[in-house]
Amino acid sequence: MSIFRKREEKNILHIDHLNPVMKKAIKTLVDSGIPEVARLYGFRYLFPRIGEPIFVPYGRLDDEFKDTHEAFERILEEVNAIKDEGMKTYKAWYPTAEEIDHFRFTFYSMTKEGGMRVGIAANPLASLEQDAFRIGEVVEEISGKRVLLLTPALAGQSVNTNSALAKASSVQILDFVSSRESEIVDAFIWLNKNFHEKYDKDKEYDADLGRTYMTRLFSVIKSMINSKVTNSPSADVVILPLFVYPKSKIVGNISIMEAWNSNEAFSQLLRQAQYHEIEVGPILYNAETINALVERYTFNAEKLIILTDQKTPSLERLDYLTWVKRFKVEKETDFVKILRPAV
Repeated sequence: MSIFRKREEKNILHIDHLNPVMKKAIKTLVDSGIPEVARLYGFRYLFPRIGEPIFVPYGRLDDEFKDTHEAFERILEEVNAIKDEGMKTYKAWYPTAEEIDHFRFTFYSMTKEGGMRVGIAANPLASLEQDAFRIGEVVEEISGKRVLLLTPALAGQSVNTNSALAKASSVQILDFVSSRESEIVDAFIWLNKNFHEKYDKDKEYDADLGRTYMTRLFSVIKSMINSKVTNSPSADVVILPLFVYPKSKIVGNISIMEAWNSNEAFSQLLRQAQYHEIEVGPILYNAETINALVERYTFNAEKLIILTDQKTPSLERLDYLTWVKRFKVEKETDFVKILRPAV
């Protein structure tokens, strides 16, 4: 790549007209954001409400590059040059969000001064005050208490200063997802390569760059929550943030690839090329793992609070939870269950 930037920005209207190395880098990055992994940690990429506050036209990215990693560095350089102004807009849209210096990339086009501009948008990773789980509804139960998050699904809220978790005296997290980081990354790389080989006319996906980008997300999240992660917790209140998945996707504690290929719901999605519907959540948050965590860590606590991301009228309907009858229900709503050990 030249050390001198071209002064005039080309108006490039199609990715096919970009330098081939940059084209391959962009296509790889767009497909490697793994927003589901962010969600499993209680973080998410913010969606713009109007336009794209952080937009890089293709013309700013047209140059010579030795490889896709160098092209990625150019993208980050261009994003860094404009992100502060864009972040102000996101802050106005999401006043309680705390943005993080990591981005998901999407294709985007816009009209300006009667012409078309085409390029990529960068959506920031963020922690929200409240997202998939209604943590605000249990603020009185956790204020001043030592809290243990039995899964990392509220990790994002644990580092947000506006969250109800900020009222706790301390918050600890059991992070069983990061121990499967390599497996998760390998699985998504396989999925993306499979898609591009079958449905991309150029068959362009750089597995090495995809791995770098996915690993970067894990590294950013772990740097945010590491001080709260523990293997030997002690808590007054245990919170179980529970993603509720369709019964057809519930599997045992098996590998991701085994689940995708042996479970009929997942294998059918693969056969039908519905790659966007493929998940790792039901596999990572499997019933065996959840049951083992409850058995090990909850019965010495004062309370177990279960938060679900979907309406769950009764825990007894979740028949894969083997421990429910060993607790007394103190309070129960569609999204929040407050339990005490029966003995």
